[in-house]
Amino acid sequence: MKPIKILLSAQQIADALKAPLHGNPDLILNGLCPLNSAEAGLVTFIRSRSPSSAWRSLIKLPEMLVLVEQSLLPELEAIRSLKCSLVVVPNAQRAFVDLIEKFFEPEPILREIHPKAIIDPSASIASDVAIGAFCSVGPGAKIGTGTVLHNSVTICRDVSIGRDCEIFSGVVVREGCILGNACIVHNNSVIGADGFGYLPDPTLGIRKVPQVGIVVIEDRVEIGANSNIDRAAVGSTRIGSGTKIDNQVQIGHNVTIGSNCLICAQVGIAGSVTLGVGVVLGGGTGIADHL
Repeated sequence: MKPIKILLSAQQIADALKAPLHGNPDLILNGLCPLNSAEAGLVTFIRSRSPSSAWRSLIKLPEMLVLVEQSLLPELEAIRSLKCSLVVVPNAQRAFVDLIEKFFEPEPILREIHPKAIIDPSASIASDVAIGAFCSVGPGAKIGTGTVLHNSVTICRDVSIGRDCEIFSGVVVREGCILGNACIVHNNSVIGADGFGYLPDPTLGIRKVPQVGIVVIEDRVEIGANSNIDRAAVGSTRIGSGTKIDNQVQIGHNVTIGSNCLICAQVGIAGSVTLGVGVVLGGGTGIADHL
């Protein structure tokens, strides 16, 4: 997203959030910032475990606007001594996210197929699709309405991608895999590489087990950069709707992940693991196979 050159008063922001304002209603704001790099004329939010630590932050801030929750609000007399103005909201982080769209807008995407993209004649491309330079779309692949493939994406044979997806440069979606609607896949992730399946063999030493299944990714899944979701040995590896996967995550073959899970960075999930609904795995978590 790119910044919008826009000026809003503190009162306009308070009105947009339907929240009370303490301070200067005519204060002009022109952007957002994190608390640790606060600057005059910007909007930030404060998230603290106690009113006393919140106060220690507030007294250092310049003339700016701060979103703060009622439980952290100082006494009115103390508020008057602050340089910053305050908007009191039920959830400061959510209110800050609501403001992002007022100060930023999505980059415009030209809805066309670049002449340097390679599209197999048997592929099915719906309307309003954007396909960037050096993309490859294989035989029998299907791309749904409104989907965007940025430069250098590889969509292999018989892949199916739903509507309104966004797939960033360097992503590879391997043969036969399925993505639902409104999915986001960030740079250099691989969906559907072979699962890690081998057997001891008296002749070969180690024999590869053919990996003939697929990956199924349901609606509204987001996959971070440099993550890998392996195809099933047979059947499918499945990621449930609404699940969010961070960068550098490895998901093994025949794993099933339920809906609305959060998988943080550098998680490794071995083959045939099942996660239920709403599971959260913190960064660096490892799960052994068949659990």
